[in-house]
Amino acid sequence: MRFLRFVVAMSAAVVSFVARADEPSRIEKMIATQGKLCFARVYDGAHLAAHPRQKVERLFFMIGKDKAATYWEDPNLRHSEESPHKHANPEADASNRDTTHVAALVTLRGAKKPENVSGWCYKNDYDNKSKASLQCGGECDRHIGGLRAEDDAHMILDGVGADLLMDPEEGESDSAATKLGSDDRSFRLEQRPIEECVAEANKTNSPYARLGAPLRERLTPEVPFCYGRDYSAEHLASHPQQQTVSVRVWRDEKQIDADRAKKLLPDWPDGASVSASVTTRKNGKPATLKYSCTPFEDQWECSATFCKTGSEADCAPQDIENAKATGCTTGESRTIYLRRGEKGVMTLGAPNMGLQLEAYCGQEKKTQSDDKVYRLESMPLSACEGR
Repeated sequence: MRFLRFVVAMSAAVVSFVARADEPSRIEKMIATQGKLCFARVYDGAHLAAHPRQKVERLFFMIGKDKAATYWEDPNLRHSEESPHKHANPEADASNRDTTHVAALVTLRGAKKPENVSGWCYKNDYDNKSKASLQCGGECDRHIGGLRAEDDAHMILDGVGADLLMDPEEGESDSAATKLGSDDRSFRLEQRPIEECVAEANKTNSPYARLGAPLRERLTPEVPFCYGRDYSAEHLASHPQQQTVSVRVWRDEKQIDADRAKKLLPDWPDGASVSASVTTRKNGKPATLKYSCTPFEDQWECSATFCKTGSEADCAPQDIENAKATGCTTGESRTIYLRRGEKGVMTLGAPNMGLQLEAYCGQEKKTQSDDKVYRLESMPLSACEGR
């Protein structure tokens, strides 16, 4: 009988443990009821003087599932609480695609504005030594820290790495100025109105933020577009170093159908197919490349790659078309950047031979100054057809 009572008691304890493990943590419950949370800590001069090994002066931490839009081209990095703009594709905001997003806004001593480290948080199922209920990190295996709610008004951010603000692609010596101090491992943050975190995040906005909605909202995934510019003889006479006579950027029905078949439309603009052509003084007719775009901060980074026509099984159709159009089969890539301009305007940047400006396949050369940036205006689709 004693043994039976022991077994029953142990079984009840296991059930209770499993229930507690599956039960949402305090911070998860707060997110569920409030949508998006803001926590912050601003250290005064006296505190910093007493903690010389602390480099963080201001820390604002925004966490939640809200996906309101901002100037970011990547919808996963949106950090404003409210926006007049709606996402172009509602499927991308479906609840079953959602996760907990986070933005850590860190200002070091003497810095004029914060650094924005964005990422995602997940239930802490792997770090048994940590008291955190959520673990947060970003791209390139960047660890932001562990989170737990001390009470309804305070959150502990623990286990912050010294390399939080360091560029993963730079050497440690190159990023010494952004390396955190030994007293920057743990922070006790106080809940603040969400508007305070939004205001702090907006300090990191690029100048393009003032130009309105991002391209991913201006250009919808299933609607073709055409942008371009034709330079007058007077303009070319006053810019003798400029090679470009005419330039176009567009997306047609064929590209939309191809992206739909690859199920890319819900993740717009990630993977979006576009074409760009340029006519120069030398060639006299358009040279066209097909690009695949990735949203990156306030711009689209669009790359054109080339593939030998003899190995179609391993080549994407647009890579074969690029190779046929240019004769480039070296496996290289060309990159252009698309940004919003004022209403009806798109900016095209081609800093490193991203456009087919000459019969040339390598990318060692940089584009000359008068062919690096183009201000393109919206045009009828007919202006881009047949190029």
